[in-house]
Amino acid sequence: MPGTRPGRHHPPVGFAVMRKLISAPLVQQAESRGLLKLEGGITWERLTPCDVPGVDFLKITYDVGGASCADGLRQTHNGHEFGYLLSGRLCVTVGFDTTEIGPGDSIYFDSSTPHRLYNPGNEPAVGIWMVHAPFAE
Repeated sequence: MPGTRPGRHHPPVGFAVMRKLISAPLVQQAESRGLLKLEGGITWERLTPCDVPGVDFLKITYDVGGASCADGLRQTHNGHEFGYLLSGRLCVTVGFDTTEIGPGDSIYFDSSTPHRLYNPGNEPAVGIWMVHAPFAE
C-alpha cells in the first residue's frame, strides 16, 4: 500500500514443523535423550521429545572447571536464558557482573548481553536450562 512501511513480523511456522510438533510423543524417555558434548567440559541433554522452534529445553552439566567460553571472553546470541541449578556451583557473568548460584537457585538473563558460565567448584554443576531464541525479524 502506498505511504505505508512494510511491517516486521515473525515468519509463520511451516506446516511440516507444526505437523511434527502435533505428532511428537509427549514424553522424552531418559534413555533416549539427545546428548551433545561441547567444548569446555559442557554436556547438553535435550529434554523435549522433538525440536521445538525457538526453544532449547536442556539438562546441562558443567564438569569441574567447565566453561562456556575461555576466561576473559564472553558470548552473545539472540534470546533469553532461564536456569535452575540442581547440584554444584555455577558462576554466571552477564555484562560486568558475576554471580554464583548453587542448588535450588534460579537465574534469568537476556542472552544478547555478553555472558559466560563456568563451574568454579569441585563437583559437576548440573541444572535445567531453557534458552528461548525468538525467530529473527
